[in-house]
Amino acid sequence: MFPAVHTVGLGLAVVPGGAGTVLQTGGSELLSNPWFYAGVSALSLLVGSAVGIWVSPARRWQAALLAVGGGSLVISLAFELFGPAFRNIGEYPASGYFLVGIVVFGALDVAIDRWADDDTEENGVGLWASVTTDGIPENAAMGSLLAGDFHGALALLFGLAVTNGSQSMMSGTNMAETHGDRKTMAGWAVTAVVVSGAVIAGYRLLPPLPNYWIAAVRAFAAGAILASLAGEIYPDAYEEAGPYVTLATAVGFLVTFLL
Repeated sequence: MFPAVHTVGLGLAVVPGGAGTVLQTGGSELLSNPWFYAGVSALSLLVGSAVGIWVSPARRWQAALLAVGGGSLVISLAFELFGPAFRNIGEYPASGYFLVGIVVFGALDVAIDRWADDDTEENGVGLWASVTTDGIPENAAMGSLLAGDFHGALALLFGLAVTNGSQSMMSGTNMAETHGDRKTMAGWAVTAVVVSGAVIAGYRLLPPLPNYWIAAVRAFAAGAILASLAGEIYPDAYEEAGPYVTLATAVGFLVTFLL
């Protein structure tokens, strides 16, 4: 008699006690490890800024990639952050925390825009500051998702990695022209440390909280992401890529929905 064969979600046949079980277990352990998410988040910023500094791709391609990430984040903020909060603590509390996230980070983006005069905005420092501040609640919420099913965290990771990578690329291209290569990489290295630290903090500090406050933080983070999409990501993407942003957004939306 042959041992029973079971199928898993990836479409692989797994024999209990065989190599397939080991592969499946190893993959699950990696995708539920907060250090993996922290590393990918940091790496996307470092790679994006390095490409922006030393390769400088055409702006329309950078903007198209930014729109892909934006479409991805629409799915994540709705299904992985706001939707569960809405069900867990009710429509009014969840909506309230969601609106607080929009107001706080919308106001913060406005403040950064006012601080970043035309020269500062042109050389990419304003975008760097925005990514650094917005990345804290986004990545903390992603870390908190790892306490449950990692698929939601994986979908959010895809959107954040693509979006932050393309933003660091656009900013890196401009910052290098006025601040030099080393200072630009150092600035984005600081941001990489901040966002990776936010992932670990979210993983360690949020799950022990009562369910109400976990839901509140996720609803707040959803609002912060939406504020970033409306105030920074889509305007920047459309300015550089025009109507191609529509198709790029659809690609990001579909890929993340399937994830």
